[in-house]
Amino acid sequence: MNGNDGRGGDPQIDSTILNSFIDLHRTQLELSNIPEHYWPNIYRKLHNEIFDVGEYFQIVELQDDEDKTTGRELRVKDEHTILNKDDPYMIFIIDHAYTYRLDQIQKELHQLPQLVDRLCHMMFIDIDEEHEKKIEKIIEEMWKLNHTYTLTTAGTMAEDREPYWYILDEVGSSISHDDYPCARMAPFYSMLDGTMYTLLWLVENVSSEDRISVDYAYGITDNEIRRAKLVPWTKGSLTDIDIQQTEPSEQYFNTARENELLPMSNMCEIDLSSLNRPVNVFTDLELVRNHLFDQRFCITDTKENADILFIRTHFKTYNELFFTSQFVNQYPFENVITIKDLLAIVCRRLSPGIDRTTLKSYPEWLPTTYNLTYELSKFISYYQQREQKNLDNHWIIKPWNLARSIDTHVTKNLNQIVRLAESGPKVVCKYIEKPLLFYRDGVGNVKFDIRYIVLLHTIQPLKLFVYEKFWLRFANKPYSLDNFDDYEKHFTVMNYRHATTLKKITCDEFIPLFEQQNPNQLWRNIETDIFKMIHQIFLCAASQPPPRGFDHCNRSRAIYAVDLMLDNIENDGQNRYIQPKLCEVNFMPDIERACIYYPTFINDIFQLLFLNDYTNQHVIDISHF
Repeated sequence: MNGNDGRGGDPQIDSTILNSFIDLHRTQLELSNIPEHYWPNIYRKLHNEIFDVGEYFQIVELQDDEDKTTGRELRVKDEHTILNKDDPYMIFIIDHAYTYRLDQIQKELHQLPQLVDRLCHMMFIDIDEEHEKKIEKIIEEMWKLNHTYTLTTAGTMAEDREPYWYILDEVGSSISHDDYPCARMAPFYSMLDGTMYTLLWLVENVSSEDRISVDYAYGITDNEIRRAKLVPWTKGSLTDIDIQQTEPSEQYFNTARENELLPMSNMCEIDLSSLNRPVNVFTDLELVRNHLFDQRFCITDTKENADILFIRTHFKTYNELFFTSQFVNQYPFENVITIKDLLAIVCRRLSPGIDRTTLKSYPEWLPTTYNLTYELSKFISYYQQREQKNLDNHWIIKPWNLARSIDTHVTKNLNQIVRLAESGPKVVCKYIEKPLLFYRDGVGNVKFDIRYIVLLHTIQPLKLFVYEKFWLRFANKPYSLDNFDDYEKHFTVMNYRHATTLKKITCDEFIPLFEQQNPNQLWRNIETDIFKMIHQIFLCAASQPPPRGFDHCNRSRAIYAVDLMLDNIENDGQNRYIQPKLCEVNFMPDIERACIYYPTFINDIFQLLFLNDYTNQHVIDISHF
């Protein structure tokens, strides 16, 4: 690696090679707002491995009255009278000390003791502490130094969209915040060597001994949002900000909606049960093709000949149903319940508001939920007020629109929650710290969740059903309120990650075990509360016109999965009661287990939704719960 900046003796850059480099990296260069006069030297320094930041800057340690190091700054070296932002050489390559994914950090740090000591030095953690203790403190403190990026390409799977987090080297980690900075930084993926670096460049002229600073809340001008974003470094109190939530504008709902062509209001009713032939079904789901054996239905490979479109792909042309006389297994604006931030907004219509004394939110079955994009300051205020009252402050952070617990994290670290918002749109929900547990033979008391299949027949009037059989998912390890990166302890979706130890139990087997383990509880009473909750979710979703709620379409039918947990709540200090808690609602859920356990499952659904057979013994009408 060369420490010279290449001003002297460096051959002229071949314009063809330079232009090729710029074309390959143009999107990054422009999105990061890197001035064009720096572009040639980005190539020059990357190509020649010129890491010359030490030629111009030095790390200065800050000490308190007792000579204890309390911080570090990056400053201009004494010998440089002035460094000019217009100088094309004033852009620098910063290396990354550590790049990782959050679910792997504990495991990796246990295997890398030298890295642990390096990070301890950067974070002012005593390196003489026990190894385990050092790792705990690193994970607690690293959010002041963390940065993030996500690499995506065409066809990228959801798992690969999980963000990477990284900590800059000692030089980069010494660059401090300033509301009026002299520099900027941005991650930069070099296609020359397939490595992610960070670029540092001047936006103001600096002189000898000047502190090099960047704006940690770059691009944010709203004062309240800036206060919130900077909390990890300022430790500021936001308790002056109102914690009450208000429903956002219609425009907000529209931004979350794909461009659907809505159904015509004069679309006539069609009764498929009156046809004098089998009802033709077009589907892209192999499970439906293989398990729909009711002779009143017939699978067709031609979409134009179908009476029913039963598809997983997003349907957008509802207006065409007027001309085709077809049914579809989707509802316009159903995203108000399938996208997590909209779901919380919709559910709060039932009983909005937070009790300012107890800080309890309503409805009780909805975990307290804040949107980390537009409600971050409200959330921080709520978090800090809970802290003042010594209330539990464990939270689960979820992306708006990813399932299977992808990029989902549990923490009580406020700095982590604030910074996680940088890696993509997320909601933060109160973590159920004392869930009802299930004793699993050979394992112990584990978390579990419950999935009900919900059948939406019509919106006006609301005709809503649940399949009588429900599904259970269990954690693989005993529950305790620690080790939050241990997926098998805190999460229950094991089909995709830890299928070898997947606990399989039917609801018929579960109910007597549940009542045996909870002697004072009858499952039928718990289920009644669950059905009330599900009914209220859809009632709220149907209570407002589009785009705030479902749009009525008499050619729409739909299947959803409602996932929930049971909270073991203390009532008066002595008595406890079980409260269903909503986790999420999914469109077209995975129905493989349903088809395996219950051979008539697909047929039951089709008979109810498309032949209006409300007498089916396997479905329960919850339209009036």
